[in-house]
Amino acid sequence: MNPFFNDTMLRLIACILLSFWGGYLLTNQLMEPLKKAFVAAGFVRSNYRGQHIPVGLGVSLWGGVFGTMALLLMVGDVFHMSWLQQKDLLAILTVSTGFLVIGLLDDLAGNRDTTGLIGHIRRWLTQGEVTTGFLKAVFGLLLGFLGAYLSGAEGWRLLLGGLTVALSANSMNLLDLRPGRACKGVFFSLVLLSLVSMRGLESPAFWLLLGATLAYFPDDLRACTMMGDAGSNLLGGGVGMLVVLTCSTTTLGVWLAALVILHLYAEKYSISETIERNRLLRWIDVLGRQAS
Repeated sequence: MNPFFNDTMLRLIACILLSFWGGYLLTNQLMEPLKKAFVAAGFVRSNYRGQHIPVGLGVSLWGGVFGTMALLLMVGDVFHMSWLQQKDLLAILTVSTGFLVIGLLDDLAGNRDTTGLIGHIRRWLTQGEVTTGFLKAVFGLLLGFLGAYLSGAEGWRLLLGGLTVALSANSMNLLDLRPGRACKGVFFSLVLLSLVSMRGLESPAFWLLLGATLAYFPDDLRACTMMGDAGSNLLGGGVGMLVVLTCSTTTLGVWLAALVILHLYAEKYSISETIERNRLLRWIDVLGRQAS
């Protein structure tokens, strides 16, 4: 046998394939029944075009991630999965489940009168009103630190990791204002992660998130469904956890700095308007869907 394709390498490839296709196929199979169930239950919202579509379909992403992770952990001995790979799966499953819950709360019972992270905090400070957006921010931050703790981070890395997970989750929420935009944000983040972390590429969790997002992408592009905060926070939190789990402290710091800049910009300017004004960003944004 070619020494490059030894037993360990073949098992890793098989594990990666199961992760990707498990996430893709399971998410894909969950989409249609969940769409019908959400419409029947009245879980619909008007999108930017004024069309009423089911909201909170990020549940399908969680189903694909959870189901595949459970299968991977059950057959982990077959693939000789390392403890690091299993830890990746367990940490991302914990964080993604938490983000699904708080995101779904905002999707189904959220107040749309207040926007922006600072807006929710200001409303709490000035009016004493606790909005679902404020709760999402608080529990999202706690989830970020829980995820960083589960990764084994300590000291400064724990602080950097917690903020990275929390802001990464919210960053996809900032993008999820047009069809396909949040999914493209996930794809871009995973490509960037693959360039800075070989450990990330070897993690089954990386390929699982990629497969689940690819399965959801077509419906998102056609504006047939709205993943909502349940989906955008789940995906963003998952990407953030991958960064914490697989990147060096220096890379983690740079990634966090980019997220902070994005959030500060979003508090002052409209990301959608910025994309509309930039020819390259607009081309990427409308790629795969009809430009509005």
